[in-house]
Amino acid sequence: MTHTVTVGDRKITYELTRKKVKNINLRIKPDGSVHVSASTAVTIAVIERFIRERADFILGAIDKFNAKNENRKILFVSGEKLSLLGTQHILYVKKGIRNYATDSDGNITLYVTDTDDYELKYKTYIIWLRSQCLPLMTRLCKRAYDEHYGKLGIDFPTIKVKDMRSRWGSCIPSKKILTFNVHLMEYPMPAAEYVVAHEFTHFLQANHSARFYEELARYMPDYKQRERILK
Repeated sequence: MTHTVTVGDRKITYELTRKKVKNINLRIKPDGSVHVSASTAVTIAVIERFIRERADFILGAIDKFNAKNENRKILFVSGEKLSLLGTQHILYVKKGIRNYATDSDGNITLYVTDTDDYELKYKTYIIWLRSQCLPLMTRLCKRAYDEHYGKLGIDFPTIKVKDMRSRWGSCIPSKKILTFNVHLMEYPMPAAEYVVAHEFTHFLQANHSARFYEELARYMPDYKQRERILK
C-alpha cells in the first residue's frame, strides 16, 4: 500500500509492506522509490515518525538516485552516443511506416511512426534491446552453468529478460527461472557476468547471508569490483 509523508516542502511517497519483522525496515531502490516493511502491530503514525526522523537521509538518497538516473537517461535524438556492453554506438532516429530498430556498422537506428513521441521511441528501443539481451544472457548463463553451477546439482533454468526498474535480476528457485534486466546491455560485460553469477548463487542460498557471498566468491572472486560497475 502506498502512503505519503510531508516533510517541509517535500513529500516522501513510500510503499508499505506488512511482514513478520521485529523492526521497521527501510529500503530505497535505485529508481528512487522508497519501500518500508513493518509488522501489523506497528501503526502508521509510528512508521511516519520513523520516516520523518530519517527524512534528510531519505531525501538525499532519492535526489542522488534521481540525478544518476537522469544522467543515464537516453534522449533518443539522432547523433546521441549510446554505450552497449562498453562499446560506443551512434543512435539515429528516423520516421518510418512501422516501429523497429536496426544495428549496422556500430550505428543503431530507430524507425518510428512519430519521431517526437518519447514513449514510442523508448518502447521500440526496449523491444530491440530485449532481442539482443536474451541471447547474450542465455550464453552467459550456459557458460556459468558449465563452469561451476551445473557441477553443484543445479538444473539449468529458464532464462528471461525484462525491462526492470529496480533490480538487475531475479531468481525463482521453485520455478527454476532466472530473469535479467535488459538494461544490463548498457553496461560493460563484466557487470552482466556478475549478475548472472549472483542470481545463480540464489539457487544455493536464498538470502544475502554471509554464506551467499562465500558461495558467490567461489565462482567469482572479484564480484565486488564487478558489482561496483552497476552503482
